[in-house]
Amino acid sequence: MKKILFHLLIATFAATPAFAEDTVVFKNGDTLTGIILEQDAETMLFESEVLGSVSLNVREIAEIRTATEKLDEMVDSVETAAAPESAAPAPEPAPKAAAAPAPPPKKKNPWSGQAGLAIALREKTSSNSSGTYRTEQYETYSIYGNINWKGKKNGFKWSWNYRYSEDETKIRDNFFNITQKYNHNLKDGYYAEAKTVYQRDYNRNIDNEYLQTAEIGKKWFQRPKFKFSTSVGAGYHQYDRGDVSTRKPEFIFDESLEWKMINSLTLFQKYTHLGDFEKYHLIFTSGLENKLIRDVFLRLEYRLDRDTETSYDDKGYYDKVLLTSLLYKF
Repeated sequence: MKKILFHLLIATFAATPAFAEDTVVFKNGDTLTGIILEQDAETMLFESEVLGSVSLNVREIAEIRTATEKLDEMVDSVETAAAPESAAPAPEPAPKAAAAPAPPPKKKNPWSGQAGLAIALREKTSSNSSGTYRTEQYETYSIYGNINWKGKKNGFKWSWNYRYSEDETKIRDNFFNITQKYNHNLKDGYYAEAKTVYQRDYNRNIDNEYLQTAEIGKKWFQRPKFKFSTSVGAGYHQYDRGDVSTRKPEFIFDESLEWKMINSLTLFQKYTHLGDFEKYHLIFTSGLENKLIRDVFLRLEYRLDRDTETSYDDKGYYDKVLLTSLLYKF
């Protein structure tokens, strides 16, 4: 009977796994022996023979020792104890793709300009071979354009205009103009402007005409859709009419308005007065500019040109024009 009980005890111990025992060593040197029941990154549920089930703060643990009857003692540091055994290491985040650098701001081109071809229906005063005053109507063709350079405070504008017309008996129109303007922006919308003009005008009987002015102006409105400005000044005027050459100082007044009613349609109006109230040369212009495609515009313009110093039978010269033109801007 004793032999049977002895063999049963041996079989029982052989089938029973080795007993494991955990020892928790705290940072202050205290120890606690028992079994770890559950553990996460912050707390540990520990079964102690003395205290029973207690919850321990992982941050207060220096190391954990695990001992069995068959295995040597194993020591885990607190960093190992703080991480759950079943938790897999978190994958490293994929490196973010480097953001593409923002493109540098596009530098504005200081150069611009336009070129146009126009046909005009004209009504003007003229004289026949005996000097009799009369009104004529005819068509002329012209080419015109300008080139602009604009800096922060300074700007230049070079413009030209040439028109010509003739029939079987005589030349009806022969006009050439070239102008340079210099503009300097001052404070509070004020600006200074200098203008140099050379022209020849068959209808006004002028072979050579020179004009140099200096003006002070004010930009009363300078908005994207509405612009209005005026300027006044003085100038030196010289022209040759027949055998007579005239040189004199002049008063000059300029006015300009531009209203962009819709994105493709702009109303414009300009007025220039050179001289006094008795002897003067004025030019009034008004019209519409309609954008067709891209940088091509259709321009309809009414122009009144009046010169009281040029007369037929004591009647002042005038030229009424209705222009239709195609304009390319660049």
